[in-house]
Amino acid sequence: MIDDFAISFEEKITGELTNLHLLNRMVETGGIREVKVAEDIFDGQGVKLLAKGTRLDARMRERLVAHKLAQPLEQSVQILDGVLSESLGPVAEELQGRYPLLATLCKHEFASPVAQSLANLRLNIPVQTLLTIYTDQQGGSLEHCVGVAMLSLALSRRLIPSGMERHRRITLAGLLHDVGELYIDPECLKATEPLSPENWRHIVSHPIIGYRVLRNDTVAGTAVAEIVLNHHERLDGFGYPRGIGEGGLALDSQILATSEWLMALIETSVAPLSRASLVSRLMPGEFGAPLAEVLKHASDTDESLAKWMEAQTPLTALLPRLENISRILQRFDENRAWIEAQISRSERPMQKLLQQAVDRMYRIKASFSSSGLDSEAGFKRLIDGLSTQEDPFLHQEVANLIREFAWRMNELERACQLRANLVSEADAMTMRALIDKLRGAPYPIK
Repeated sequence: MIDDFAISFEEKITGELTNLHLLNRMVETGGIREVKVAEDIFDGQGVKLLAKGTRLDARMRERLVAHKLAQPLEQSVQILDGVLSESLGPVAEELQGRYPLLATLCKHEFASPVAQSLANLRLNIPVQTLLTIYTDQQGGSLEHCVGVAMLSLALSRRLIPSGMERHRRITLAGLLHDVGELYIDPECLKATEPLSPENWRHIVSHPIIGYRVLRNDTVAGTAVAEIVLNHHERLDGFGYPRGIGEGGLALDSQILATSEWLMALIETSVAPLSRASLVSRLMPGEFGAPLAEVLKHASDTDESLAKWMEAQTPLTALLPRLENISRILQRFDENRAWIEAQISRSERPMQKLLQQAVDRMYRIKASFSSSGLDSEAGFKRLIDGLSTQEDPFLHQEVANLIREFAWRMNELERACQLRANLVSEADAMTMRALIDKLRGAPYPIK
């Protein structure tokens, strides 16, 4: 069901006419870099639209926007001062200096330095073009791509010791994992408020768009494209765009999925390994051997832990979140019979979607109970009691537990809302009813 949606939506985006979003981004890049036509551009009828050597700028946009091209635009354009392999090494070195955890994970007794390996990575002109346009869109995007590639290479070396060609593919996939975003509406990517289900339809499509863009590339090819396709999948089947689980997620894809998630933590958390360890305990089954490898070989520095402590939130401020989590779990218990009935009467695709949501809820509930936060004495009394204990690490641990559970609840609702937009109307009504029952409020009609 999700496959059908992602493919049809992606074909709308990369289909008959030149992709407007990619073209606009390419023109924007032409305003700050020299973007030239590398070979004559023809439409599908053989009519020449732009000659080799033409500089691509806003004036050329109208000549391309209404045509289906004989070959993809990114294969016909060259950015003369764009991102090259040799420019990746200095970025990697700077990131290792900025993030001690990244430096620790990238150390390897027998392999070349990660920065050197990235500088030697082969990139052809279409890949350079896509990477340059992507990194020009927002500050920090090149650093993120390079960081994901560094972690992908480091974990590949640890988990696949003799697979040098696989190392190259996984590293390249890490560098290019988000190029599919170039083909979707940029407003969806910079939203400051929670995304609507319709906007999530765009976001969910970017891995499969990246797959379709990269699979015929001479440097990337199908193997790299397949890893890119799966970089938001999870072993428990609750990722996207396809919701595949452990049986369909190869180790190469697991490495990239873990690397992308971990790099986001490194960039946004003062103690990323503490957060990763917490997730591994609360939601076992999302990440496998790659995350276990990270947790086995690295830990947060004393400096990051000190900052982590400074950022602690008073536990009383988190009481409403804790109470809301408990209410949702209680509604889940109250409606189990109804949920099981819907699963038993649904067709196979809907059964799978409902069962994934239920399995995720069971894991959240089990983790919540084992955390000690599921208090029969009352949450206020629990929080008051914890607040009197002069143990800042305990305070921070409890605060992080509550935040993680709240985030997981929001993630679950968002995923269910998305799935309600991907199935038949009858099945969508069932999914919306499930959301209603867990939220305790009507599903917002978009």
